[in-house]
Amino acid sequence: MVKWPWQKEERSSLEASAVSGYGKQESVESQVSPSMPFQPRLPHPQNMVNYNKWANDPEACIALQVLTDIIAGVGFYTEMADEEDAEHKNKEVIDDFCERVNLDEDLRQITWSMLAKGFCPVERLPNYDLKILPPETFYIYRDKYGNILKYTQEFSQNQVVTSWEGNELENIILFKNEETTSHLYGISLLESIGALLDVRNQMNVDIGKVLHRMGYPIPVMRTSRDKTSLDTAIENRDPDQWITIGNVNEGEFGFDVIEVASRSQPHEWIDLINMLICEGLHAPLLLYLKNATEASATVMMESVDRLVNGKQRYIKRRVEKYLFEPQVSQPVPRLIWGAPKTGLEKVTLTELASIINSPKLANNQAQELIKMFFPNLPEPEWEKGPQPQLFQPFGSKPFQKQPQEMPVEALAERINDLGTGLNIIEACFREKRLSFIEAIRQGHRTIDAHLKRIHGENTEAYASDREVKYKEWVKRIMPATEGKTYEVRVS
Repeated sequence: MVKWPWQKEERSSLEASAVSGYGKQESVESQVSPSMPFQPRLPHPQNMVNYNKWANDPEACIALQVLTDIIAGVGFYTEMADEEDAEHKNKEVIDDFCERVNLDEDLRQITWSMLAKGFCPVERLPNYDLKILPPETFYIYRDKYGNILKYTQEFSQNQVVTSWEGNELENIILFKNEETTSHLYGISLLESIGALLDVRNQMNVDIGKVLHRMGYPIPVMRTSRDKTSLDTAIENRDPDQWITIGNVNEGEFGFDVIEVASRSQPHEWIDLINMLICEGLHAPLLLYLKNATEASATVMMESVDRLVNGKQRYIKRRVEKYLFEPQVSQPVPRLIWGAPKTGLEKVTLTELASIINSPKLANNQAQELIKMFFPNLPEPEWEKGPQPQLFQPFGSKPFQKQPQEMPVEALAERINDLGTGLNIIEACFREKRLSFIEAIRQGHRTIDAHLKRIHGENTEAYASDREVKYKEWVKRIMPATEGKTYEVRVS
């Protein structure tokens, strides 16, 4: 008991102690996996049961989808090696196979499963179609020397659904992500960030409790009088009612507030967790790139490109070895990711428009260029306007001068493309519609008309090109004369 000089009566000493406000303490003991005896059945990764849950995390789901689209969603085509025929029969067989089994869609599913689960087992059917197996129920058996004994599909160790042994092992193709000697099932992209995903998901669950329990300050009322009526007023009041206190002297009533919520900045820890998750996913996410400078974003994208190129090369080699080669043997067509190259990828629309509008380009050439840039462009449908009706008062046709039909070879002079014009003249000559001398003269007139439009008349370029084109035209026609010699003079 303590009695201070200004107190009239003795009071009990203040008692204070420290207690845990959060129940039992969290376990901080480290876990070490004990050594296990050799077992032919290779166990799955410890977190295999969590991969589906982690893959459904919004950020992880988007990252897996983005990487899958970049790796296998760009499509592919096949081509032969440089020393082989571009239209080799093996290429036709493989192209038909890819279209028949829809290999594009299969490779997308394989890539997603390989990244999310660490590996993707695929069964090659007798017709070379693919059957994608669930990784959660697929197991590898091997002997103590590392040789594969069999593959199984089982729901438990004592409930084997399917087994592949002996020569049947060739029908199973395994696509693994980052296989190592201690990770024979590969390493899931989610393995390193699974604990962080759990922490962030638990934060989303706990934030509701924080807001309800600790988001508001705790009011503390003190009084030297009996507090029964005060308790009753607090319990019976409506949410919008105040509490009034009367008949008290100064100092007999007080009100304090205990602020429970921390004044620190918890978003810094949240930002750190988000950044670690983004780095572990190794995908071009907006959350990862939004605050990056141009130089940093370039480095990040280069890193992603190297990852994508590595995965594409790995899948390409597996497909060529286990799908293409068993069907056609050698030479094996190569799988090339992306769309076929046309050589026009760097041409801009402005450059294309300037080429198409050039007077030196024939109409058929312009149409061909447009088709190369826009392969899905439909054929033009020209609208035919109404034909004008002539007034015929006496029911007879008016006197009209019918236009005379121009010979086909005479049209060559009016064609913008010199090669097309000379081809027309040569065709007429081969069909005996023109004699040799007439063909030579007609070709010379076509060359003159074409070069005058390009260089103008009486220029050095016109004279030099005219002489070269003349000689080439005569040599082109001469083999059809069966060894006869002509002296050709053109005025």
